[in-house]
Amino acid sequence: MKYTTTIKINKPRSEIIDVFENSENLIHWQRGLQRSRVVAGKEGEVGSKRKLYIKIEGRNLRMTEIITKKNMPEEWHAEYESLGIQSSQKNYFKIISEGETEWVSESEFKFSGFMKIVAKLMPEIFKKRSKMIQEDFKDFIECNISAKTK
Repeated sequence: MKYTTTIKINKPRSEIIDVFENSENLIHWQRGLQRSRVVAGKEGEVGSKRKLYIKIEGRNLRMTEIITKKNMPEEWHAEYESLGIQSSQKNYFKIISEGETEWVSESEFKFSGFMKIVAKLMPEIFKKRSKMIQEDFKDFIECNISAKTK
């Protein structure tokens, strides 16, 4: 499954990148994130590996993130793996004007086991979650509203 989500954020790209790359901010725009930690490599660099512990729809999910490409401030790519799901995400940050940035996120998912069934029955839940993360990021950076309060 492949899809693209896009959001316009009323902040300069440099400010968006500062917030995006600061791992202390993850909990404010990754809804359901309980904790995360780097387990290999240098934090924020290509090849680094991070474990993410997320609670989604009452389920505890453990996910591994590996940064695969980093060409900031233009792009940041990563691969994710959890039980029954492998995905990749390519993020692009485009300047619209001095105070406005467009964040384009291209996502691709591959499923196995039970998650194949979930993906066939409810494919929209994955795109909705991706869009929600972008909206939570926008709320956090524009209005200082943390996803922890949602």
